[in-house]
Formats: sequence, C-alpha cells, structure tokens
Amino acid sequence: MSEQLDLFQPPELPQASNEEVSVLDGATGALDELFRLSPRWRSCREFLDLLHFIARFPNYSPFNGFLIFLQRPDATRVATGRAWLQKHRRRLRPGAHPILILAPMAPVLFVFDQKDTEGEPLAEGPVPAEKSRGRLRSKVLEHTLHNCSVQRIAVREKTAVEPAAERAIRLTPAVRKAYADMNLGSGQRHLILVASGLSPEEKFAALALELGHVFCGHLGDDSDAWWPDRRDLELEQMAVEAAAAAFLVCCRKGLERFSPQPCAAPADEIRELPAISLQAVFQAAGHIEEMGKQPWRRPHLRGRR
Repeated sequence: MSEQLDLFQPPELPQASNEEVSVLDGATGALDELFRLSPRWRSCREFLDLLHFIARFPNYSPFNGFLIFLQRPDATRVATGRAWLQKHRRRLRPGAHPILILAPMAPVLFVFDQKDTEGEPLAEGPVPAEKSRGRLRSKVLEHTLHNCSVQRIAVREKTAVEPAAERAIRLTPAVRKAYADMNLGSGQRHLILVASGLSPEEKFAALALELGHVFCGHLGDDSDAWWPDRRDLELEQMAVEAAAAAFLVCCRKGLERFSPQPCAAPADEIRELPAISLQAVFQAAGHIEEMGKQPWRRPHLRGRR
C-alpha cells in the first residue's frame, strides 16, 4: 500500500469554494440515500467488510474509497493512467475500466486498478515499519492533540474512567464547575477524557473514538462547527457511527488491533445495522486524519473528501 499514490491530497487543502461544497454536499447526501435504501449493507458483517475495503486505500479519502468500492469491489491498488506509466512502467490494457473519484480543485479524477494494466512486474512496496509493527508515528498524536486545542477541544487524562462514563462532553457552566481541577479555558467548547497510562496507539484510538462523536454531531454544534447538530440520534446509532469513524482512521494507519469495533460481538455480525449516516462517518474520519498530518493555526472548517 505504500506505493499507492497520494495524487490529489496536498498537506493542507485550500478552502473549498461554495460551488465545490455544494457539489460535495449533493454527492454525500446521495450517498446516505443509497446506503439507506440498499439492502447491500444491512448486516454488521457487510458493513465491516465495506470498512475493511476502504481501509485498504489510505491515500484516498474514505468517500473516494467508497466510490472505488461501488465501481470495482475487487480493486486492490489504483492510480491514474499517467502514474501507472511513469511510476511503474505499466500501460492501460485495451478496454481498461476507469474508476471515477472526486478531487479537490477539479470535478473528478479517473484512476485504474492494477488488473487493468500490463507491463513490468509490479513490485510489492515495503510496509512502513510503524505500520508493520502496529505503531503510530510520533508526530500523528502530537499534531492531533495540538489541533484539538485549535478547535477548542480540551483533551485531559484521568486516572480512572468508568466504562459507562461519558468521555466526550460538551462544556457547559455546570460541567466546567465539575471539572474545575482540569484547567479548562473559557474558549474551549468540548472536553475529551482519556485514561492515563495508555500507549500512544491506545491513546490515539481512544481519542479518535471521542472525536468521532464530536465530528458526527453527537454533542451538537456551535458557531465554529462544520458538522450538523445530531443529538437526536439514539445511543446505538451514535456508538456505531463514532466507532466506524475511529475504525477507519485506525485501520488506515495499521492500528486495527487498537481500534474500537462497530460490531464488537461475533453475534452482532448478522444483526441488522441501525440507521446511520455514511456522510457523517466519512467526514469525521477524514477530518481526524487531516488533524494528524500537521499542526494548524486555525480550524479547518470541513472534513476532506
């Protein structure tokens, strides 16, 4: 996977224009309608299979991973025709099937699966050491914590966090009073509690889960939020969405064994999935991934495509 090409995701994307936001909102709105009406992903097992497929393409946004799945569910490695030729000395076969995905600053981009190319043998790229060992690059957690602060999200460690206790909390005067010992700034909007003594990988996975709740709108919105207020969801819907977002983020970094499971028990695999929003899951996962890339000076207003 290390040889997959990050063809259209620069380190910091420019602010999307109103027209681009409108196109993306329409596409993701249609995505939720498709997911809701199709019987294809009704079971938790089928949903997990979908998440695993998207996780195989970490250099493409979760939304684009879903588009690849819809068009080529057997795809294993994709790139543009030019990239196949220049990077791997492989040409497109006659009748090669293009896969349409979205790209910033352009309407669409066409990529092709390796099975639609021919030429020199395709060498397997080396697996990054941190991924092969299930380790997180040190800067990812550092950048994520910094960008939490930029987005007015306070992250604090607590010696004992009860399993059923809230870990992502909307800050109100009463909450600030209850956590007065945590030095919460007046401008901070949310508080995330993580257990102390965790490894960097465990802490990142726990943080990703709670950020999933925030960015899926489970705690409501505020004046800075790009996400909608979705506090009216049932607890099971919230749990699945946040866990799915964190699962994608962790798996795409080689941290699946630390990741929360959207369907934890084996018996859940055949259970019908509750009504969830793929748009919310994909945008939350994409935004969390962006947070780990580099420190921000100001909040990013939207999750990436």
